[in-house]
Amino acid sequence: MAHHPDRIAAHGVRILLLWLLTAAPGLPAISSEASSPRQTEFSDRNYTPNRQINISKPTRPGAARAAASTDNRVIQSNMEKVAWVDARGAQTEYRMYYEHDSNTLDFASVCSNYRKGSIDYRNCRKAAKQWFGGKCNGGNSAGRMYCHARNGFLP
Repeated sequence: MAHHPDRIAAHGVRILLLWLLTAAPGLPAISSEASSPRQTEFSDRNYTPNRQINISKPTRPGAARAAASTDNRVIQSNMEKVAWVDARGAQTEYRMYYEHDSNTLDFASVCSNYRKGSIDYRNCRKAAKQWFGGKCNGGNSAGRMYCHARNGFLP
């Protein structure tokens, strides 16, 4: 009676698995977690943002056309006071810096006066999104710019 090689291999795998489960229960499990305690309190002094995994800028159709039209743009910078109410109900006022060309708001410049990744930076950007929504109206190009910022800006 000849045995098929695949059946013999499958039987060998089952025996090995059974041995691992029964004969070696005291072997330590390999943990992928670090042995250091988990950080549960965050402030500007101890917060370090995670490394960025995708650091390349996304490409979009028509980027070459948009780059050609930027030659005659006049960049304007503004500073506004914006308020953010956190989950505990505490209101904090931030000075929000941003740049625009009267038609397009530069999202990367929003709250760039704060250290990138800091708690103030993140809260300023959340408050900015609300502020853009309040300035939104479809009547003129500036109003449309703020509407676009309300809809497209991700804090």
